[in-house]
Amino acid sequence: MRRILCTVVLVCAALPLAAQPMEATKPSPVAKPAATADMQQTLKDRFREYTEALTKRDLAALDKIWAEGYTFTNGRGEFLTKKERMENIESGATQFDSIRREDEEIRVFGNTAVVTGRVVLKVIYSGKESSGPYRFINVWVKMQERWQIVANQITPIAQ
Repeated sequence: MRRILCTVVLVCAALPLAAQPMEATKPSPVAKPAATADMQQTLKDRFREYTEALTKRDLAALDKIWAEGYTFTNGRGEFLTKKERMENIESGATQFDSIRREDEEIRVFGNTAVVTGRVVLKVIYSGKESSGPYRFINVWVKMQERWQIVANQITPIAQ
């Protein structure tokens, strides 16, 4: 008897919920890349300036390209801050002899751009030979009318 009474109470409590019309669920908005040709060209130019600054060890240019709070994850998984990268470049522990960019894709989401692709580096990272092909991702943010890198990561491509 007790079991029947509990079942009746549960059914009566659930009935009003089941009788309410179901609201159609709206798909959540998806960020879609949208960049004008001018914006694409500006980012390509900034990326070229960045690679030139790395190969020339131009600390003044890198200081402007890397945002405050910039972070880098190198091909060995080491996480470096802007200060650490600047120190490595200044000391010569990190040296780029050449950077060849390939297969770049630029996607812009408002004031943020994500650049992905492949790069072939002739480089020493943190004092260790690290030359070869890599996949990369760079995250650029437009701040004070200037595109700056806030984060980037490279991953070695197995040969």
